[in-house]
Amino acid sequence: MPKDEPQRRPDLWLAPPADNVPPPPSLWAQPPAWRERPPGAPTEPSNPAGPRWPAAARATSVRRRRPLLGLGLAIGFLFLLMIFVQVAGLAATRRDRSTTPPVTTRPGAVPNVWSIGPARLSPTVTGARFLGSIDGSFQQSYVAEVGGLWLTTTGDPNAASTALHALDPATGEVRWQRDLDGVLCATEAPKAGLLCASVLERDPATGLGTRWRLHRLDLTTGQDRATRDVDGWFTAVHWSGSTFVGLEQREPSPHAVVRGFAVTDLRPVWTVDLAREPGQAEMFSEDRIIRRPEPERPGVALDRPRLRDVGDGLVAVWAGQRTAFVDPGSGRLVMMPHCSRLVDDGTRLWCNEVDGATAYAYDGRRLVRVRGPRLAFPGDDGIGVDRSRPVFLDDDGAAVSVDVKTGKVGSPWTPPGRGSAFGVTTMPSAATTGDRTFLVGGAGTMLLDGRQDRVVWRLPGVTVGDVPIVRGDEVLVGTSRLTRVDLVTGQAGDEIRTDGLYTVAVGDRVAGVGPEGISLVDL
Repeated sequence: MPKDEPQRRPDLWLAPPADNVPPPPSLWAQPPAWRERPPGAPTEPSNPAGPRWPAAARATSVRRRRPLLGLGLAIGFLFLLMIFVQVAGLAATRRDRSTTPPVTTRPGAVPNVWSIGPARLSPTVTGARFLGSIDGSFQQSYVAEVGGLWLTTTGDPNAASTALHALDPATGEVRWQRDLDGVLCATEAPKAGLLCASVLERDPATGLGTRWRLHRLDLTTGQDRATRDVDGWFTAVHWSGSTFVGLEQREPSPHAVVRGFAVTDLRPVWTVDLAREPGQAEMFSEDRIIRRPEPERPGVALDRPRLRDVGDGLVAVWAGQRTAFVDPGSGRLVMMPHCSRLVDDGTRLWCNEVDGATAYAYDGRRLVRVRGPRLAFPGDDGIGVDRSRPVFLDDDGAAVSVDVKTGKVGSPWTPPGRGSAFGVTTMPSAATTGDRTFLVGGAGTMLLDGRQDRVVWRLPGVTVGDVPIVRGDEVLVGTSRLTRVDLVTGQAGDEIRTDGLYTVAVGDRVAGVGPEGISLVDL
């Protein structure tokens, strides 16, 4: 494989050849299927204990206090706190290092190797914050590792006064930074350099960028190796092979356009106007679920757009209910089916339809249809060519056996995982990390067998979570509070917390990330 190709993970899952307690038995469609356990298999781990508070904290919560004494102590505490904040603020302004020492402040919290806030990187920006989604797509987080650097962007709450920052992942020190309005950067880079786009002119009516400068940056210095100014309404960017791919949302909406630019000199090489394709409107929605602040668009907008490398050299532009599959070398639109969820199993492309799922060959041929069960939402960080095990769910959120060659539907083999949040029905989500697939939902977190319809282990106490983080012989599962789990036995260990809004894997490291800070977690 040439080195200048999107990363392909060495331990990909390959397809076969071409509430804290389980629900009562009355809720199970076919109870025996999921409960069968082969001889010697580990038993399900017990529900992990809840947070453990120090004895002093527990005692304080029930101790009676004299009202006047309590009021005096509170006033004194506030006075001391004000002095401390002023002194700390003065110290921070004199500090010329960009990192802070490791601290542990909460039960179960893990220390940081370093941490940094947006005000340290952009001190002149009022209300500076880290901006989610460096490349503009819905799948990206606050940090991307590119060329051995951690890239992140800052701006004000309206995503103005933006800047691109390159950090040393080991120390958190700033290697370089560039003030670039509305900057979008691909989260993988060829040897030729980092590919980005920044706004030169904005539409007076909407504030959206209408003229852009494309950049090929030197990853060592952040300086331009090549630039080109182009018109467009870009909303996300992506690198694939010899092509820099840009996704536009043109006005008036709905109007999606995919464009390709040569990596070498950034000249335009092809354009695919999706407005000419049947069903393009299904990629748009009136809802506003965003990862990155931007000016309010009139009418509809692309619904959580994602760009992924799939198949044998294709780029998938997945938004809302449709996915466009484009050959980045030629700009040929291979197909644009109804595809509200997308899974590449290493042999076929699976798409959710209204009443089931359909598998397509990489050349666009329809292979098989599945009636009834639909794909669980597949977690993916968008880095590399991710091959995932398709997991099909019934209406109760139980995984169902499906013959991928014929589409024949079999029996449920996991407990029902349907849940609810704020009155909205939720279904389990699947995530493949390397060669391991996890299912997270109302029945807990499960490790699934990669070749058979079998649950290796189940952790009933963890019913929500981001993409699990695999580190050696353990996996971290959950959201703000993570549980260490033995990968082999499923035995739950201690619970940990980071100071980030999210805890994510960034390359081989683990980071706490969010609008208020980025930290390297010491595990």
